[in-house]
Amino acid sequence: MSFNIWYEGIGLTASLLIALSMTMRHIRSLRIINLMGCIVFVAYGILIQSLSVTFLNVFTIAVNVIFLVNHRIEQARPEAFDVLFKNTGDDEYIRRFIFHHTKDIVHFFPSFDPDPETGTLAGTECCLILRQTLPVSLVSFRRTTGGEISVVLDYAVPAYRDYKNGKFFFEKAVSQIASPGTVFTAVGEVPAHVSYLKKLGFEAFQEDEKGQHFKKEFKG
Repeated sequence: MSFNIWYEGIGLTASLLIALSMTMRHIRSLRIINLMGCIVFVAYGILIQSLSVTFLNVFTIAVNVIFLVNHRIEQARPEAFDVLFKNTGDDEYIRRFIFHHTKDIVHFFPSFDPDPETGTLAGTECCLILRQTLPVSLVSFRRTTGGEISVVLDYAVPAYRDYKNGKFFFEKAVSQIASPGTVFTAVGEVPAHVSYLKKLGFEAFQEDEKGQHFKKEFKG
């Protein structure tokens, strides 16, 4: 009886790991936890002498390992970044991009107004950051009378929120819109965006009811 209880405990642990993997939003996390569950299931299958349970999970382990190895190889390859400048006001794709992501944008930019005519982006210039030709980030900016460039929106879709988009824009793409010495400004309204700006080398210089104000000089 005690052995049966131990066996069922191992089987239950494996089942819980498999169930947990199904709740993961990111495919890599799903594969890793699923792999752990399959390994425990193989042990369970051996203990209860079930060829079907053992074989199925050995096969699933192989599939998970192949995926994780390929994912690691893909991650190690240099990504192809590009920038596509757009007209904020009349570009249909930009309108659809904003409409689709408005809820998430507001999470990082609480004062964001999506109205294309009178909202936050009215009168701005913008660009899409492309990774492997996929549009993953939208940057909108406005030139001030003092020669500075105010970044009013710098939004990345969830799957590509890893600072690489911002680094590409502020280190390389800006050469197409600014000359060396140009100062870029931005306002961090929430802690996550403040942390992002600091990570990209922006320096805080003022704080008011809008949030923390940052600036960064383009070195060229």
